[in-house]
Amino acid sequence: MLAPLSAEPLDLAERLLERFGSIGALIDVSEAELRQCAHPGERWVDVFLAIRQLLRDGIREQVLRTPLGKDRKGMERYLLETMGCLRRERMIAIMADRAGFVISEEIVAEGGEGEIQVSPRALFGRALSLDARRMLIAHNHPSGSAEPSASDISQTRDLVSQAERLGVLVDDHLVVGRREVVSMRERGLM
Repeated sequence: MLAPLSAEPLDLAERLLERFGSIGALIDVSEAELRQCAHPGERWVDVFLAIRQLLRDGIREQVLRTPLGKDRKGMERYLLETMGCLRRERMIAIMADRAGFVISEEIVAEGGEGEIQVSPRALFGRALSLDARRMLIAHNHPSGSAEPSASDISQTRDLVSQAERLGVLVDDHLVVGRREVVSMRERGLM
């Protein structure tokens, strides 16, 4: 697959795997990190970044055209692609209108490897400014496990309660691991 990008595709593959550990890790590697792997005169980084962005945009487009909850597998693919290999914890909110059609996707919190704190003011302020009536919350666990923690459960219950008072329905809170996505709603945790 790397042959169109490099005159020495096996050498490039070895450099990338040695530096990042897996093909999956390349999903979220920064441009600067990729450029550190390039030898002088190699031009594969720009093509790689363009292909990666095209694939992400295609997956995202499919999710955005479908009402929340109607394409669970598509949503899982999208979340695994965009969040499954992140080294830091990130929470996003996918906000939708009353019918469930996506209005916006927002990063609402970022943190270290252990825990993030989301600001309800920022989250719901943005939802209200967009006139969002529904939202799906998702966050990743850099450990790779998709099991909701006690903190995840507590924080989610607080957010759901606050959302209800504001007239916003939280459809689900999805926890993204490296290989799976867990629905807190399906587990009865919200």
